[in-house]
Amino acid sequence: MKVKIFRMFFVLAFAKALLSCNTASQLESEIKAIPIDVELRKFHEEFSNSEAQDLPRLKEEYPMFFPQRTADSIWISKLSGKDTIYNVLEKAVQDAQFDYGRIEEDIENVMKHVVYYFPDFEPTPIVTVLSEVNYRQKVIPIENQLIVSIDTYLGDDHELYLGINKYQRENLNREQLPADVALAYSRLFVEPSFDRSLLGNMIYHGKLHYLQELFAPHTTGDQRFSFTPEKYNFTVENESQMWRYFVDNELIYKTDSKLLSRFILPAPFSKFYLEVDQQTPGGVGRYIGYRMVKSFMENNEVDIETMIQLNAEDIFERSKYKPLQ
Repeated sequence: MKVKIFRMFFVLAFAKALLSCNTASQLESEIKAIPIDVELRKFHEEFSNSEAQDLPRLKEEYPMFFPQRTADSIWISKLSGKDTIYNVLEKAVQDAQFDYGRIEEDIENVMKHVVYYFPDFEPTPIVTVLSEVNYRQKVIPIENQLIVSIDTYLGDDHELYLGINKYQRENLNREQLPADVALAYSRLFVEPSFDRSLLGNMIYHGKLHYLQELFAPHTTGDQRFSFTPEKYNFTVENESQMWRYFVDNELIYKTDSKLLSRFILPAPFSKFYLEVDQQTPGGVGRYIGYRMVKSFMENNEVDIETMIQLNAEDIFERSKYKPLQ
């Protein structure tokens, strides 16, 4: 009898997994068929191939890249090859030999997912720029274009990044781009939270990462959270212990601003003040917040736009959240 029950359970579990896989495959096929054709404009190359006399035209076509407070002499120095730092950036990006067709395809795919979940979203042209390695703003969506700082995707071991903290440069690689685009777009739909509690911040970031996963489902967990694979796996495997730490120390509803740097903001590691800290990534609270939001969506018949508007307490109480481990 026990063997029969086990077999039945196995068959049902297998059938459920197969159905889920088929449903996901059908959904991806439907999203792939959404008609989007965006243009990728390599502004960084257009600028590099221009001369000083082209500056008025460039300023007229791309006014957002030429703030009025910056003197024309700065741009002319770059155009004439006298800005040595800019020359180094130009050569580094040129030597990287990016597959811009693949980049355009990857970003278009993210845009298709955004359109599927938010039909009012208007895809925009993609514009690549040299940002002098502004790794804190790698992707910026604005009203009429998506700006990509192409010099922040040269590879984590690139010599230009040697002065950047290791935990920050680990995500300066080409494979990270779809996850970065998806996260940048998620911020367009989730308003910043005024809830200063640890829970409020966890849920806010959880909403962002939940949308990010919907927008870029083929990215990996470590890419979405900007963790290394090893630290992401550690977080998944130790989720229950981390959650227990928050509960036992009554941190969930505290509003101490130091909790943000300890458990939410990017950092070399999270600060439990335990021996295992070095094995953790910075911002583990964002992962737990994502798990809460995901659990909420799995256990409640609520559409995405409604979930986005709900407060942290409501989502937490209705999520039936249980750590995986």
